[in-house]
Amino acid sequence: MVALTRQIRRSQYRILGLVGHGQFGRVYCAIHRTTGELVAIKDLHKDRFPTHKFLRELRFLISLEHPSIVTCHALEHSTSGRQLVLDYCEGGTLRSLLESDTSLTVQEVLGFALDILAALECAHRQGIVHCDIKPENILMELTPGGWVARVSDLGIARLSQEATEADMGHTGSPAYMAPERFYNQHPPAADLYAVGIILYELLLGQRPFSGTPMELMVAHLNRHPVVPPQVPESLSRVLHKALQKLLPKRYTMARDMRADLMTVYETYQTQGLLAQPACPKVLPEMELAPDLPSVPLPHPTAVMGLVPLPNGHLVVTCSQQRVWFYHWPQAGMAAPQVSQGFTLAAPVQAFLPTPQGGVIVTTESLHLLSMTHGLGCIAQGTHREQVAVAPNGCWFATATEAGDSVKVSMRQLAMPPGQGVKISAPRMVTLPTQAGDRLMTLMAVDNRHGALVVRRGSRTLFYGVTRRGTYLGTLSASIPIYNLVATSHPYRYLALEENCPNALLIVDLMPFRILRYRVSMAPRWLCETAVGYGLLSQEGEFVLINDEGRVMNRMTGLPRPTAIAQRTPTQYLWSVNEGDRSRLYTVNLGDLAPDILF
Repeated sequence: MVALTRQIRRSQYRILGLVGHGQFGRVYCAIHRTTGELVAIKDLHKDRFPTHKFLRELRFLISLEHPSIVTCHALEHSTSGRQLVLDYCEGGTLRSLLESDTSLTVQEVLGFALDILAALECAHRQGIVHCDIKPENILMELTPGGWVARVSDLGIARLSQEATEADMGHTGSPAYMAPERFYNQHPPAADLYAVGIILYELLLGQRPFSGTPMELMVAHLNRHPVVPPQVPESLSRVLHKALQKLLPKRYTMARDMRADLMTVYETYQTQGLLAQPACPKVLPEMELAPDLPSVPLPHPTAVMGLVPLPNGHLVVTCSQQRVWFYHWPQAGMAAPQVSQGFTLAAPVQAFLPTPQGGVIVTTESLHLLSMTHGLGCIAQGTHREQVAVAPNGCWFATATEAGDSVKVSMRQLAMPPGQGVKISAPRMVTLPTQAGDRLMTLMAVDNRHGALVVRRGSRTLFYGVTRRGTYLGTLSASIPIYNLVATSHPYRYLALEENCPNALLIVDLMPFRILRYRVSMAPRWLCETAVGYGLLSQEGEFVLINDEGRVMNRMTGLPRPTAIAQRTPTQYLWSVNEGDRSRLYTVNLGDLAPDILF
């Protein structure tokens, strides 16, 4: 690890983080120091790849160029072995998509199979057989609203298996292995058999055979897969031919299987069936929400925040220019005491919490609220999406659009005991933008870094800056992202995607990864919980989903909040307007989903 990191740092790539442990070694996300392009660095164990065979295969691997193939760009060396520089796919693997509760359409399932077959057609034409086609080796590239499947490890998988088989006999992934693979034979048709297994799994939610490696081998050699009658005849024929035991009866060329599958695709398109779910997911039953405890407030609430106190919280509620404070005890739902209130010069847009209190953002200024220093203006000429405050409250940043650039101002914030609030002179960093770019938000990523989020067409750019005003580089996502919500996981955000109303995005900035999960409603509010993520729709539907995209609970009949504040990982305050008044609800996830351990 030390040797690898040292070697990569001397090269033109900078490591951003570990993204996985492949069968050949570690896989890293890295960024080109000059161009900012993201790449994958795949560490190859030198003992598993003899030099003469590796160089022979590398020559073919670098020559493989196809939109559905993860391209190899270069080779790096270190004392720990060799590292391949590859395309980076930020959307996870087909395996992660299969194991989630995301419902895929017929168009997407057939599209994935066609993508894989197009890649194999290109590789087989150059004499390269993959030998280990499986969902873990299919990387997902995000497109607006969908995915493109890309085949990874072409050539490398065969080299690894040749080396291992020479010592230990057959190896691979038994669930996807063609019969002849158990006899150490690697014809192109073996890859097509594996594609047939993947297509079966995408359509039916399970593989045709399961069990131990020995049971799987016996099944692949002797049992014929059962294709249920609900699979249309045209698609069933493709599956049966792809999964034939005998080579002469199976597809032997990717081109032929792709042509047959394309005919099926065109038939579905003519019949208007492509948008149907390919394999509907079984989700938890929708439950009716219980009545929630609440207290009335004598004014509407558009913005809300919480400030921790020794014996509870200070609830900050805002509507237009007015701000009210309430003491909220640690336990119980006692009616709030008479509020302290005041009026600001401009409408309040947001409340950004800090350990010392919080920052109230208006359309014209920033106001620091501190339990020890009171309330005071710390900046003028701001906007909600253009303000960020460090998690530790020690600096804040503002962004200003200036023609073809955005100027980000970073200012240190200190509150020494017995003294006034101290604000440093601004450190400015200018970030280049283009005509038509839209500034989405400014975020404090951690206590030392910030990120400016910009929309460019359908892409989303993340400009990294330090608290001292140094520009770090740019990450680019190929989808339009908005409503980023920070989580307790470092550099992880929940987000939504424009024109994809039923999607939840889990965005990791370090290393860069974006997972998209589809749900049965259109999320409006996002929050982190003790066991996963809570999604609430405008209609009052609630979904609890975990990191793997599995739905744990669904509920309807909840209030529709105008503002949400989190007290604990399992308890929230929701404000609901009722004319010229509002009502504060206490939402306890332990009461909403008692079957889930919080």
